[in-house]
Amino acid sequence: MSGTVRFGSCDAEAHWRPAELATLPALRNPHSERLTREMDQLQAVLCGPGDVLLTNRQLPSVFTELMHAAGFGGRHLAVPGDPAEPVERRLAAHPVPGLAGAVAAPYAVLPGTAPVLARQGLRGRLPEPDAVRLVNSKTWTTELGHPGAGTVVTGLAELRAAAGALGPCVVKDPYGVSGQGNLVVESPERLAFLERHLAREVERRSARIELIVEPLHRPAEDFAAHFTIDPSGRPHWHGIRQVLNDGHAYRGSDRPSPELLARLDRAGYRETAESVAEAAAAAGYRGPLSVDSMTTADGALVPVLEANARLSPGMIAQQLDARLELRLVPIDGEGWFERLVNALDEARLLPAAGGPGLLPLAAGTLAAPRGWLFLAALGDADPAPLTPVLERLT
Repeated sequence: MSGTVRFGSCDAEAHWRPAELATLPALRNPHSERLTREMDQLQAVLCGPGDVLLTNRQLPSVFTELMHAAGFGGRHLAVPGDPAEPVERRLAAHPVPGLAGAVAAPYAVLPGTAPVLARQGLRGRLPEPDAVRLVNSKTWTTELGHPGAGTVVTGLAELRAAAGALGPCVVKDPYGVSGQGNLVVESPERLAFLERHLAREVERRSARIELIVEPLHRPAEDFAAHFTIDPSGRPHWHGIRQVLNDGHAYRGSDRPSPELLARLDRAGYRETAESVAEAAAAAGYRGPLSVDSMTTADGALVPVLEANARLSPGMIAQQLDARLELRLVPIDGEGWFERLVNALDEARLLPAAGGPGLLPLAAGTLAAPRGWLFLAALGDADPAPLTPVLERLT
């Protein structure tokens, strides 16, 4: 076939993280893990005519109809096998017929992505997994040495010294994402708790300590620069998106304000972000890349917090040139997505092909008891009318 085949697990960091690394104290959330597996549906808005989107689960017909009515093409096919297994593993074991010859566009390049291309007969040059793992590590971006960067520590004495020098700080897992893998340390007692936990990790399973200790920045504005690094290693600039965060948790993406763009232009931010993309290319990475950054409440610019060498909701929002929101909503049973679409239609809020409107981007993330509603405000659509629609549904 011609066209592009999009697929891939969205919990990429879990696949890149070396098993021997010590972990920070955290509680597993199986519901969030399940919803993350359904985020592959966000790629539907990147599909054109002749493209195929392979998803973790079978999509409701109303989702495909909605995407086509909004002007986005593509067939939507479920990946065979157990939805609890990574889609890459399932695609390598159970090929989907009729895809040979298409170009592969994975959400992220994981250790299991290359076998998918070979088994499915897909075209595309992938970066080496080691290059992807390296660039996605916060250790790598920290060691680039940009202003506001933290310190890499590899032992308890180094951790104690770095945290003691900073006072209140954030300790980060090199492969944490969206607030998971971050621990705020604001007191000696909290630091002692972390040291005991890590000592047990080292004793019980000979874990290796590798963490980043950063100043506890008080963010004013979060934003990201987006690139694609082509097969020749040349970075292509896509622009800047403002990141909407709730604490350390991602809640959306929007167009940056003129004031923020003017400040970043004066500071030479684009050149700094481009230097990160060039370093990623030199390390062997190819594909989508985002550089996360912030301004702080005391007026500082932290130009490089981390790099995401993969697709992301922010990159999708950038390509749509739309505001993207993630709302946490209570879900009462089956059929909630179809009810939402019907309610948006009755309120005349859905977009027609190429027009403005509010477009839900995923159905599978809307699972009881609390779902993730990803929504794009296309064109000049105002997301405010969504609130009364949700109130009627709940």
